[in-house]
Amino acid sequence: MTLRHLCFGIFAALVLSACKVQVTVPTSGSVTTVSGAIDCAAGQVCDVDVTDIYFDETFVAQPAPGFEFIGWKETHRGFCGGNTTPCRLNTAGFEGNETLTAILEDPQQEFYLEPAFRSTGFKSLFMGHSFFRPFAEAMPFHAAQAGIPNHEQTVVFAGGSNGAPEALWDNTEKRVQIQAVLDAGDIDLFVMTYHPDYPGLRGYRLWLDYALAQNPDTRFVVALPWAFQPGQTPTAQYASDWHTGHASVIHPGIDILRGQYPGTDIFCIPYGHAAIRLRELFDAGQLDDVDFLASGSGDAIFSDTFGHADDILVDLGSLVWLQALYGVDLDSYAWDPGYNTDLKAIAAEIMQAHDADFDAPYH
Repeated sequence: MTLRHLCFGIFAALVLSACKVQVTVPTSGSVTTVSGAIDCAAGQVCDVDVTDIYFDETFVAQPAPGFEFIGWKETHRGFCGGNTTPCRLNTAGFEGNETLTAILEDPQQEFYLEPAFRSTGFKSLFMGHSFFRPFAEAMPFHAAQAGIPNHEQTVVFAGGSNGAPEALWDNTEKRVQIQAVLDAGDIDLFVMTYHPDYPGLRGYRLWLDYALAQNPDTRFVVALPWAFQPGQTPTAQYASDWHTGHASVIHPGIDILRGQYPGTDIFCIPYGHAAIRLRELFDAGQLDDVDFLASGSGDAIFSDTFGHADDILVDLGSLVWLQALYGVDLDSYAWDPGYNTDLKAIAAEIMQAHDADFDAPYH
């Protein structure tokens, strides 16, 4: 054995002697051990006590139907990060090691184990307005490009405030159209948007009630766009208003819905942040891919003064959707948007900045 391997072995032995291993499981699978002694169900956080030097368990990630295990997450003080095989944690054979014993006796020692699961493709229903539709329509391309084989979708559109969940429910023709899709009982993912003319939760509740009655395993998403007429508000104020609404309206609303629908996945896509970041870069002279804030010629962030998305905003926002819905690692995503600006890096930064409590809990 080389010195390098010996040092690594000693370090691993010490780390494995922690008093507690916290196993965090997404809602898309479970973690068990080969011995059957430990069973951590979907959505649970399980604390495993390691109290002696004879602990020997092999942890196995079990994906739920429609998901695949893509490896153990790489986290601070995490075990087996980056590996895709069962994770064996073993303290056996170190009797008499004083350093090891001291770690075992230290109640502050805690280490982590967390699997990553990825959907093989959701059967999805997307409904919303014109600030929402282009991103929904981009998903089949991006899902296929990312190697997600079973993505299917239906998109229902209504312009302006008519695309808000409550307005779509109150529109008999649209409601019947959407209910017909839900009635099949096989919608895995139901994505809705937001419009300030309907700030309350009534529409979301009505759709959740109906969808869950057809399929109790449906997951729900609130996709938050940017504000309209961006040119009428200074950039700093425009950004501040969006972030304030995101944190004080959308996230609290999701928390309320989670309390009313326990056990149901409800989360947020902050794709409106894409418009904010592009505008900030444009104002700073750091966005040479466009010439105007708003223009109908395809060389702007917005295609008109009302604020509809031009190509670069659609491409950036679609990357945010892709990571939010499917957990795709954008650093390795094999697609070149074709801009000088690194849109994949910006999209990853947007998702990194998003409050993780409101990300998809199944990743």
